Amino acid sequence: MAKREEYLALMEKQLNEWKAKTEPFKASAEQWEAQMKAQYEKNLEALQAKRDEAWERLSTLKSASDDAWDQVKANMDKAWEDLKESTEKLTNLHKK
Repeated sequence: MAKREEYLALMEKQLNEWKAKTEPFKASAEQWEAQMKAQYEKNLEALQAKRDEAWERLSTLKSASDDAWDQVKANMDKAWEDLKESTEKLTNLHKK
């Protein structure tokens, strides 16, 4: 019986030690969650700004003269790439 009690006491002691070591993780996780949420919201705001910019450039492209078409189209292509990159970044963060 002594071995059983010793073993149970040892396991209880070790589990309590692990509990003490891992409790701070919960607080860290909550803080990390808040930081991730803030970063996600920041990225979402940036994405929305890029989307709005792309719509503005599309509007400009629609009314561009033949002489300005190439330059305005290049600006639209850049806005599209920025929007695509931001969307992919946010999508990847959302998957995590």
